[in-house]
Amino acid sequence: MYEAYLFTLIMPAAVLAYINADLGPDAKYPWITVCWNLGAAIIVTVGGRLADIFGRRYFLLTGAVSAAIGALVGATGQSINQMIVSGVLFGFGGGFQEMTFACAQELVPNRYRFATLGVMILANHVSSFGPLIGYAFITYTGIGWRACYWFCFAFESTTAIMLFVFYNPPTFETKHEDDHKTKWQLVKELDHVGLWLFTGACLLLLLGLNWGGVSYPWGSAHVVAPIVLAFVCAVALGFWEVYANLKYPILPPKLFKKWRDFTALLVVCFVAGMLYYSMNVLWPRQSQLLFVPANDTIIRGVYANMVSFGTIIAGWYCVTVMPWVGHERWQLVVLIVAQTALIGSMASIGINDKAQAIATVVIVSACNLPPSPLSFGMVSLGLDDQSDIGVAVGLISTFRLIGGAVATSIYVSIYTSRYTNSIGPTLQRYVQDTGFSGSFSQLLKATTLNTPAAYEKVAGINTETVKAAQMAVKVAYVGSFKVVYLVAIAFGVIAISSALSTRSVRKENKSNAQAVTLETERKAVDV
Repeated sequence: MYEAYLFTLIMPAAVLAYINADLGPDAKYPWITVCWNLGAAIIVTVGGRLADIFGRRYFLLTGAVSAAIGALVGATGQSINQMIVSGVLFGFGGGFQEMTFACAQELVPNRYRFATLGVMILANHVSSFGPLIGYAFITYTGIGWRACYWFCFAFESTTAIMLFVFYNPPTFETKHEDDHKTKWQLVKELDHVGLWLFTGACLLLLLGLNWGGVSYPWGSAHVVAPIVLAFVCAVALGFWEVYANLKYPILPPKLFKKWRDFTALLVVCFVAGMLYYSMNVLWPRQSQLLFVPANDTIIRGVYANMVSFGTIIAGWYCVTVMPWVGHERWQLVVLIVAQTALIGSMASIGINDKAQAIATVVIVSACNLPPSPLSFGMVSLGLDDQSDIGVAVGLISTFRLIGGAVATSIYVSIYTSRYTNSIGPTLQRYVQDTGFSGSFSQLLKATTLNTPAAYEKVAGINTETVKAAQMAVKVAYVGSFKVVYLVAIAFGVIAISSALSTRSVRKENKSNAQAVTLETERKAVDV
């Protein structure tokens, strides 16, 4: 399930440009993947809370089936709108599937929770090659990018079958064998107002951030209004959760009061998400502009895969080091300090620094992933009541996803505006001695596409001018990405401060106690 979930996140994002070229062009095409973040960020916490109350089995099955249908819709898609529907189904399913981190932890003795998380992260070896597999499908199959969706359909369908056959966590009756409450009683006790406020706050915030600078200007009402309303919903949600007398609050106040065991880890994962998800957007763009031959699809896939190569290294760390050395707080601090320092290295990358760029991206990614499973384990083992594990781990995932959405919007806005302001003067400087006799405005317009065909349409152009213009584009982008990475350092400092304020898991919490038992195990014990 974890692998299937990752493929629905990674593969469509890797081939997005090819989908738009085939079914578009349509300015809405980024929403094919934006919808994944929108849906998953909301569902993972809401679904986690509902699964805490009603049982997990059918929520996970719903996630797998929804994602399988989304893959089928995408594989047969004939328009960008249909592909966006596929993305919505992926996000809805992905939110339930993200609960896998809570589901796995509660099934093993507490002392093995970090080891279990490590094995799960190690399992991402296959999905880590998702971008490269996607580009290989495009290059070597007749159906091109659609093969990615059929691949996801096969994975999700297998997941659904395996969940149905093998996954039997405590049923509703088992979870409530002491209080004897019915489903209808629990439905009435749900935090309905909190659910709507939480959903509205997340949805409006993510919509505003994704519209800003892409669909509408940042200062427009379409962007400002959703963000302001999201803030209002968040404030109202906070007051409601604290002062309403709720049996099952969607955001349990008792969790947020535990700064060292919970809230500080939310901040850490928010910043980790800012780096992880934004790197999946920034690095492919940066590498294609600076280092990748224009017509080499496979090499483009290899470069796009560099972030995932780092996650493979992280998987080995999570299995061989993370569970056994303890001192989780200091592991967090060292990893976040390392990735913040390496982001400074990314800010110094120039046109001829290919080796430095590749090495830095891989190591940054390797340092960026482990804080998430560390946080999942620290949160779950710091709970006073294990019945809150779904919502607690779900909130960590939600903050990580929202962090990625916030960072992607901020960073793309920074490098786009910086590039727009610098390309004109840079181009003027580079072409002034090339003998160009045509219209500078036409040449500037041609840099938008930056292709030989675009430059050929400019009157009075020559070979030297084309080379100079292409170099000017690279130089302008180098300066733009530098500013982005310098801004990212500031967020890294915030994460370091938060990591220092956490605390390692107490040794007595790493016991042989087990939160829940599979129904099949219970029956075996009874027999």
